[in-house]
Amino acid sequence: MPFTVIKGTYHLCGKSKAGVATGFQPDGDSMQFKPNNAALLDQLEVTDKAPRLTSIGSTQLRFEGIDALELHFDGRHRQPAPLPDEARNHLTDLLGMNPVAYKADGVTVRAPAQRDGTAGFILSRALGEHGRPVSFAFVGAPPEPDGTKITLKAPLLKKSLNYKLLQSGNAYPLFYDTLFAALRATFTDAATKAQSDKRGLWADDKSIAGLKLKDDATLDQTGVIFPKLFRRLTSYFTSGQTDPARFLPWLATTREQVLDLTTGNFTHFDNVLGFSGGKIRLTREPEQLVFVSAKTSSLKVAPWLAH
Repeated sequence: MPFTVIKGTYHLCGKSKAGVATGFQPDGDSMQFKPNNAALLDQLEVTDKAPRLTSIGSTQLRFEGIDALELHFDGRHRQPAPLPDEARNHLTDLLGMNPVAYKADGVTVRAPAQRDGTAGFILSRALGEHGRPVSFAFVGAPPEPDGTKITLKAPLLKKSLNYKLLQSGNAYPLFYDTLFAALRATFTDAATKAQSDKRGLWADDKSIAGLKLKDDATLDQTGVIFPKLFRRLTSYFTSGQTDPARFLPWLATTREQVLDLTTGNFTHFDNVLGFSGGKIRLTREPEQLVFVSAKTSSLKVAPWLAH
């Protein structure tokens, strides 16, 4: 299926109802984007909710294929500094927005921003959770006019912000069934090269070696791990659970579907994790997993739906 070209501008700041400049909260894999023609968003497949626009007409993107360390998960938790901050700063640098001043929380942009409104475009097919366009994001002029349907291939993919964040070691690969296999392979090459070179987060990553579990406060301080795992662990501890050894049974109840590319079999997230010696770890590299979208209806992707 082709992607829709949507031209627009990237933004650090919006406006309150009173017209006062207010700062957004960009992170390492997401940014506010204002389409030149907002009607193009209505052409995207809706899997959860319709797009939500801010007072300046921007919407929050979800970058396809990548997952940066959490800077402000659930408003209270974040992964260890300075890596999430560096990922965000690298993204704003790619967008030509640096330097960016932040409020005391270190998350909210101090408005007005010195540089804002970088021109670019996204390629998208669908709206993900919360109505966010699932996007490949680019700076500059698109190869085809606004609203055109195009096929995305490796040469153009390598110009995306998504690819550059993986290539620099500022994001993990996070693959969903929405990502075509050929594009996944290009992303995998970038991620494995960054990992072998120990770029960015890979110098401190504990996803495979294992992370000692204690509580959510310790997780915030030491958890340089696959962000999806960090989010599940944080949700576990903040739900009132205190025993790290009970995490995997708890996670099993969610039945989070994943395709294990090493075996070609569908399984659940808890089955590609291990817990021993007080440590939690992935038993597969992140690029060896394809997560099934919660809203999918595809029998090819989720054959268990036929039963």
